Amino acid sequence: MSILSYRALALASAMLALACTEPRRADQAKTAPSPQAEARLELSDSLAAPGAEIDVTVRVLGARLASMTARLAYDSTAMRFVREQSLDDGATRVVNPQPGLVRFAAIAPAGFAEGRVYALRFSVVRSSGLRSFQLSTDEAHSVTQANLVPVLTRKP
Repeated sequence: MSILSYRALALASAMLALACTEPRRADQAKTAPSPQAEARLELSDSLAAPGAEIDVTVRVLGARLASMTARLAYDSTAMRFVREQSLDDGATRVVNPQPGLVRFAAIAPAGFAEGRVYALRFSVVRSSGLRSFQLSTDEAHSVTQANLVPVLTRKP
């Protein structure tokens, strides 16, 4: 084979290599980001004076929640638990109040109306207690039975 033949063969091989558009490694399929669910505590009056009563609503937005068990901690020297508020949405709820901690569970197989899971009434002893509420979620599932705890964020 002549040098001209080697050059032609080398040029043809280079052109074939450059013409190949297939990626050398397969790109990993990107998964869609998980929808973020947000648990919120909503106070009916964030500036309530001592002696006033307020409602604290637990609401989950961003996902259709079907069940939740959680704990609401608070400063029992500044706030007093009065009662759970009745919500007329067909959900089943139970509450276990202790000084400084209210444990609750709720289930609504078709989802909670407007994400409203629970409503609790408190009496204000000291206004500083209005900032003491802390929500901890033990269990949360969507209507499709997906575990929402790993994607659940909390907003005061």
